[in-house]
Amino acid sequence: MSYVYKRSIGLFEIRYPIPSDLVSYFPKPNGKGFKTHLIKSLGTRDQQEANKVAIDCAKEIEGAFSFLRDGIASDEFKAFCRKVYEFETGFYVDRFVDANVGSEHYISEQLQDLRRALKSSDGEQLEATVGWVVDHYIDSTIGQLASIPSDTPIRTAMLEAASGVLSDAYSRSTATIRGIANLPKAKSPYLQLEPTHVPSVGDNIPMAAEGHHTLQKYWEVYEETKQSSSSPIQIGTMARRETAWREFHQLTGSTLPLFKVNKTHVWAYRDALTKAPARSGSIADLRNLSFPEKLEKAKSKTYPKLDSGTIADRLRQIQAVFQLAVDRGHLARNPAHGVSESNLAGRSRRKAYNAEELQLIFSSEPYNMTVPLEKQNDEFWVPLLGVFMGARASELYLRMEDVFEDHEHPHILVVDYAERSLKNRASERIIPIHPVLIELGFLDYCRLIRAKSDELFPDWEFRKGKKPSEGPARRRFNKHLKKLFPEREYPADTHTFRHTFENALSATLIPERIAKRLAGRSLGGSVDNYNRLLQLPDLADAIAQVSFGKLSLEHLRVK
Repeated sequence: MSYVYKRSIGLFEIRYPIPSDLVSYFPKPNGKGFKTHLIKSLGTRDQQEANKVAIDCAKEIEGAFSFLRDGIASDEFKAFCRKVYEFETGFYVDRFVDANVGSEHYISEQLQDLRRALKSSDGEQLEATVGWVVDHYIDSTIGQLASIPSDTPIRTAMLEAASGVLSDAYSRSTATIRGIANLPKAKSPYLQLEPTHVPSVGDNIPMAAEGHHTLQKYWEVYEETKQSSSSPIQIGTMARRETAWREFHQLTGSTLPLFKVNKTHVWAYRDALTKAPARSGSIADLRNLSFPEKLEKAKSKTYPKLDSGTIADRLRQIQAVFQLAVDRGHLARNPAHGVSESNLAGRSRRKAYNAEELQLIFSSEPYNMTVPLEKQNDEFWVPLLGVFMGARASELYLRMEDVFEDHEHPHILVVDYAERSLKNRASERIIPIHPVLIELGFLDYCRLIRAKSDELFPDWEFRKGKKPSEGPARRRFNKHLKKLFPEREYPADTHTFRHTFENALSATLIPERIAKRLAGRSLGGSVDNYNRLLQLPDLADAIAQVSFGKLSLEHLRVK
């Protein structure tokens, strides 16, 4: 776990970052400023044991963060208010039952005094009257992890909420003591009961209040949790995840509680995806329809269907949401586990281009003629870089400071940018420039661009929710590929070039650790740390072994 560190004395500890919007709840002991991390000893010198303990610590800390963000809006707070209401009502009624005859008047007067105090607008009096309720709730949820001063909005809101709850409790106690038949109903919104669903045979197990949320409501929990964490999800990924979750709950039932979802529901969604129209957001007749309505519409009209890659992606997004529910202790198990791309027709969702297909691609537009150096752009180079270097299209948003065309071993450096993040840590790597690309003039292109731009592909633009690589040129080329291979059983698109590169890597005698490093794949565990130390000459020798049979690109060389 990346937040686990070893102290000089050998013990491990967790140093968990505090989100910027919550640091004010974590003052330093000396009162000067605020903490940036929560540091807690894990009580062990064993790395493996420390990692296990750290997971529980992280869940506890994230729970505290959720408490501070949700405040009185959380289901836990409502449940706590219900317990306080029942306890206080029972306490005074029991006092009345156990009291001597004639003492009911004294108890009623005491309750009246308490109710008057609860109506006070004086903050100090309210704190004195109901502060104990708030303190008890804080102690039972986050303990000593955070401090909530009396003048903060969250504490004020909790005091006011607790005041209403106690007022209802004392009103009901008074009515009971006086023998009133029709007892007053609670007025506090924190005591209003919502319809509850009881788990039955075959249901998942709700481990927390969030497990009872409806599918539609749970998305709010998921989005808030992920986007306020120390590693928020990229906008594009979150948009795809929200689309999948919306389709799923519209098909399954938006009001169905989370814990009622089982694997059958997920399989039904997968089957529905095979009948769903593709690119429905760009089709006027479908754009504003719900997912079930789109499925119905597709029965009467012929629309292109979702490809297996898109279906697999939708299923992964659903699985990710349920996995957070498991990780955060909202559910006992992930009902989407096992329903993934591996179940689709029992085959891989991608297949590498063979040499004949590559020859056809690189002999058609824009590769049907020699392109002058000054006319070359991303549309020309991205497919070639994908097939000969295995770079993801998004990784090719490169600053010229990370392109080393005049090095002894020409290479690019793929690193995180503020404008473009990488898929994972393994994606950060050095990729030597393949000899074939050098022969085609890629180094000359780099030198030309360096003289007039800070970026490898200056035409790429940033649009909200989109990667710079997802521009018109890439969309045009993907359409071109589909026209070239209308009967191809597997997807024909620019991403398949990367798959083709990895396939060619596996056909060589290159050691797996070098092949994984070139492709930006993880080997898992500490091996990745050593893999990052591979030397550039070793990587350059390895990538030079990648070839594609009789593929000829001689016609693309600028003489």
